[in-house]
Amino acid sequence: MTASSSRRDFYHLGRAAEIEGRAGGNGGANGRTGRDGPPLTIEVPVGTVVMEEAEDGETVVLADLVEPGSVLLLARGGVGGKGNTGFATSTNQTPVLAEAGAAGESRAVVFELRLGSDIALFGAPNAGKSALLAALTNARPQVADYPFTTVDPVHGVLDLGDRDVLLLELPALAEGASAGYGLGSRHLRHAERALALAYVVDGAAGNVVEAYRAVRREAAAYGKGLTGKPALVIVTKADLPEAAAGLEEALRSLRRASRVHVVGVSAATGVGLEELRRELSSLAPPRERRRGRPEHTEAPPLRARANRAVVTVRGGVFEVSSPRAERIMPMVDVKNWRARLQLHAELGRLGVLDALEKQGVRTGDTVRIGGAELLWE
Repeated sequence: MTASSSRRDFYHLGRAAEIEGRAGGNGGANGRTGRDGPPLTIEVPVGTVVMEEAEDGETVVLADLVEPGSVLLLARGGVGGKGNTGFATSTNQTPVLAEAGAAGESRAVVFELRLGSDIALFGAPNAGKSALLAALTNARPQVADYPFTTVDPVHGVLDLGDRDVLLLELPALAEGASAGYGLGSRHLRHAERALALAYVVDGAAGNVVEAYRAVRREAAAYGKGLTGKPALVIVTKADLPEAAAGLEEALRSLRRASRVHVVGVSAATGVGLEELRRELSSLAPPRERRRGRPEHTEAPPLRARANRAVVTVRGGVFEVSSPRAERIMPMVDVKNWRARLQLHAELGRLGVLDALEKQGVRTGDTVRIGGAELLWE
């Protein structure tokens, strides 16, 4: 699995996906050993977190692919099967058995994309985040006078002359978003990577202090360190009469309540945008331009099946669990009496015969090994 910087719509990932390594090749006659399963490469966007559910039900992070070119070995391919000469013994100089290639590892994982940014903008529905992003950057988000216009995160680059600041507008946070209401925590997770947060408050919506506190409560309820990040508060729509009349008092009240910098702006007229640019520049310190090295990591190996033979009787059928025996069975020509004799000897060496006898197998019983069924003689 390789982290790629190509842009793709992976925002809605979150469902479990089954990842399986490719099977090894089958062994054959003339000593031909099967090849090991070749690698399978899947590209995912930079910022993808790969998780899997542990045995105790907890979610375990296998890798956080934050650097382009990072590679995660998630499921190993199967080893190749032995050729016929691998079954040669002192008493069996002309073996006719061979072994099928082993299946690759298979594991259910969840891919979750967390977008990076310098500053994440979030606030209540219709707070003016999209209009603000369009006024500050080259982004062109959908702007409308109804709530929940933005349904996916939108990036924009704020040009400060000597450097850029990457802004990320998150979809609106309705009350209860941290618990999954509305667009919920599906997008709050992107704020985890932001260096700082900007709380956007509608200056024309009435009680701006309560509006700020409502959004901050959702950030606090979500956790993951959001409320510990550097922050500022932006009061929008300062040009509207209902906002302009009490703007100064609203700004003072918000400063007391938030204890951070507060800026009143109008995306429509440009009022306060220059001051906001300075505050955003101070909030986001210059980033280290040198990229980190791509990482090559391996997920913890899956627990291997025990090699010892285990026999379970279900509905009168003797079901054999033995990895090696299950790989030999598909390659056996049951019409060839020599192959049957050599199979019997190999099953004895693998402990299958003893396990069957302990379970009381008798002539005429059905024995199932892998996908093959045998009439026991």
